[in-house]
Amino acid sequence: MIEILHDRKGTSRFTTLENALRLLNSFSMDEPELGVTDLAERLGIANSTVHRLLTTLMSEGFITKDRQTNLYRLGASILALGNIVQSKLRLNEVAQPVLETLVQQSKETAHVGILKRHDVIYLNKIECSHPVRLLSHAGKRNPVHCTSSGQVLLAFQSPQKIEAFLQHRREPYTRKTITDRKAFRNLLNRIKKQGYSLSIEELHEGVSSIAAPIRNMNGHVVASVTIAGPVQRINNHTIPNLIKLVMHAGDEITERLQLIEKELHL
Repeated sequence: MIEILHDRKGTSRFTTLENALRLLNSFSMDEPELGVTDLAERLGIANSTVHRLLTTLMSEGFITKDRQTNLYRLGASILALGNIVQSKLRLNEVAQPVLETLVQQSKETAHVGILKRHDVIYLNKIECSHPVRLLSHAGKRNPVHCTSSGQVLLAFQSPQKIEAFLQHRREPYTRKTITDRKAFRNLLNRIKKQGYSLSIEELHEGVSSIAAPIRNMNGHVVASVTIAGPVQRINNHTIPNLIKLVMHAGDEITERLQLIEKELHL
């Protein structure tokens, strides 16, 4: 029988398993180490409950503790699982050579990303020879509403998912971030019609990006391919050709992914 945990008001919220998974998901490349109090506040549960979860996860090797700082981080067991997933991740395998070609042709940094709630998560990144400082990496999360990768992923979701997303506040990161609900809905409609997204200084000032969708064998958009660089290089003169390169990369990754998926289903 799965134990039901209660929040500080005594209301039933999550099972032990759910809280354990939420705890593991709290760690990221940006925050690889967290303390008991930080985890308790994020999860909305008591410190004692967090400590009990950590103790159990430590016994199985999923969490480890730094004895000097008393902070916790992911352990060898979870990293081993991550390596297995990474090695078998078909999308990364098929996208890698296409990304390399895209970087060579566009002279800009390229990413492959997926949608997770209100964030886009980058699965792969290949730097160009003169990269702009994006502070991005494989595993990095960025907001959906002000990135070309996030926008193109959201544009091809179901109307229900789009409307649910629009109910949430969109934080302005620069003066060009689109926060108005109607304007953002119109943007998504335009992206879906044209088949790509162009974001100019919406997340970082001085940085532009272009993204195209990647589809699985069922035709569903499951990822995006993106290039990002300074506005001095991604400008009115270069954008038309760069859009063609990114869309071609999206089509090529789609074709490779669908071919592998079809072979696996034979």
